[in-house]
Amino acid sequence: MDPHPAPRAARPLALPSVYSGDTVAEAFAAAIGESLAPTEERIESLDAVLDPWRAPPAFLDWLIRITGARVEPGWTETQRRKAVDLAPRLTAYRGTPYGLLLEAKELHGWDRLDIHDPGGVFTDGDSPPRAGRTLTVTLTAGRGEDRQALEHRLTRLVRAHCPAHLPFKVVVISDQAGRSGQGDRREAQPAEGSGPAGPAPSTPDERSQQG
Repeated sequence: MDPHPAPRAARPLALPSVYSGDTVAEAFAAAIGESLAPTEERIESLDAVLDPWRAPPAFLDWLIRITGARVEPGWTETQRRKAVDLAPRLTAYRGTPYGLLLEAKELHGWDRLDIHDPGGVFTDGDSPPRAGRTLTVTLTAGRGEDRQALEHRLTRLVRAHCPAHLPFKVVVISDQAGRSGQGDRREAQPAEGSGPAGPAPSTPDERSQQG
């Protein structure tokens, strides 16, 4: 539904049959119907205002705030709308490898992301993961891409997902390096922040405890 529908004819209020033929009552009802018409149009198009793909651009920043969508500086309107659309699903998997890989692929177009998570799920009978571990996320950059800019974007992405207690570092390698095992390698300093773990899961990684 168009959030800005064209003005329509006022819908007169229905009157009891006893007022049938009463020109004064009918005129009064028609005036009330005309005054309520804009409000009815707004209510009928409210679903479009809340839809990330149909909302007017003026409402986009508001939708980003209420959904908690994470957007990058300089993103186009289409990318921002996609972030709002994906926000509810990401909320359910924030802090997991699945959530990080989902956002990386859907919003950044990164399908060559490798996650090395030294943590895991353990029970009372298992040994907890070793102390001092660091989450490492490696991105293979395409030819001609600005690896420094990619490193900054990847750092912000991992920080949004990495558990607060787990330090992480991001590594950006060139496409040639990823294929041959040699070549340029750009590695950011370890940071305290957020980020999931483990090789790319095909389904969400449910964690009862995170080491």
